[in-house]
Amino acid sequence: MPQNERLQANGIELHVEMFGSRSDPVALLVMGNSAPGLVWPDRFCEELAGAGLCVVRFDARDTGLSTYIDFDTSPYTLDDLAADAFALLDALAVRSAHVIGLSQGGVIGYRMALQRPERLRSLTVMMSSADLRPKNDAFAGVAPRAGELPRPSADYVAQVIALNASAPVTAEERAQRFVDNFRLAAGQRSPFDEAAWLALAHAYAAQVMLRTDGLSAKLANHSHHALAQKRSPNLQPDELASLRVPVLLIHGSDDPIFPLEHARWAASVIPGAQLHIVDAMGHALDPAFFAPVLGALGSFYARLDREPASA
Repeated sequence: MPQNERLQANGIELHVEMFGSRSDPVALLVMGNSAPGLVWPDRFCEELAGAGLCVVRFDARDTGLSTYIDFDTSPYTLDDLAADAFALLDALAVRSAHVIGLSQGGVIGYRMALQRPERLRSLTVMMSSADLRPKNDAFAGVAPRAGELPRPSADYVAQVIALNASAPVTAEERAQRFVDNFRLAAGQRSPFDEAAWLALAHAYAAQVMLRTDGLSAKLANHSHHALAQKRSPNLQPDELASLRVPVLLIHGSDDPIFPLEHARWAASVIPGAQLHIVDAMGHALDPAFFAPVLGALGSFYARLDREPASA
């Protein structure tokens, strides 16, 4: 079972869970748009900790059991979410960490590496893109821009919009909606462990019930994180080219939200970046992909340990 703490960070409280020994190097897991830390599954965290890391997952502001913000009076950006993550490391007395960001969490990871590279031992970006505009524009119905990276398919966008056209009412409906959204995100070729995702959905619902303030976050495109994303400037190629921390890109061959070209482009721009493609994986960390993802992380960290520290 993970160790649980509630820590003061950047003027808010963050719910934090840790797996493994506090004496091991820290791997900070940064989850994507509006999802709480538990969407990094327990078994994934336990196996990563078993490789000799202190694994830290946390609920970002406006998710899970952390502080919820009145966005109308106190709007924020992805840079504020990056500042929260640094403040969390400060609260844990961690000087530097391996940062692993999934989806929007990968964009936050990029911003962390640009702002305070000395705090990152490495950055792993999973199922993400440095350019969120094609996805955002596709859901907003905005016309394509010349030379843009590929968008989600029109069929995928239509299915997501149709699925979420009405709000679920009961706890069981909310759990099933959680599962159905991830089933779509997983892509057509991906295995999908229905039981594992339903268990995760019920854990998420149970977490919401633990709140004493009655607040519950809106998900994905209707969340405060989506608003923060829209208030944040898009990352530029010259910024990515200036990165000087070791970067690993893990991407599914069948990601329906950020097609593989997004990762290939980032790998071509970031100096020394390594790209690991997981066949049939989409935009969901299904148990079927724990082994290849953990294997890629293990090889990446072992290579870093063999290389001399940069001056």
